[in-house]
Amino acid sequence: MHTEPWNKMRGNTAEVSGRGTGNKVALEQAKQTRNAPFKLTDESYEKSNQEMRSEYKSETGKTLGNRLTKGKSKRRVSFACRFAGMKGAMTKPNGKPTRKARALKKWGFGSVEAARNFCQTNKEKKS
Repeated sequence: MHTEPWNKMRGNTAEVSGRGTGNKVALEQAKQTRNAPFKLTDESYEKSNQEMRSEYKSETGKTLGNRLTKGKSKRRVSFACRFAGMKGAMTKPNGKPTRKARALKKWGFGSVEAARNFCQTNKEKKS
């Protein structure tokens, strides 16, 4: 891929900086990252949620309420009804949970069916 002089120079600078020879260290780290088991951390979800909240506040000037993980408040019922009707998988093709699955979990629902059942039993009937 690279010319011979370029590879030689690259190997020399890597050795000088303490990274080993060439790109071996980076390749080894990439292999370990790919083979590491997936651990569900909420850091990325929280980060995107915080970004969305700050964006909403800057656009409208309003603050969104906190998640409600217990009880039968109107907001929680509304969330359950909205997410019960959402299409889409709960996991990505690589096995990681989707944003939909993470949101349901954060609001205290284990599945779309749980949200649907909660919605059906707690929503107010229109006369």
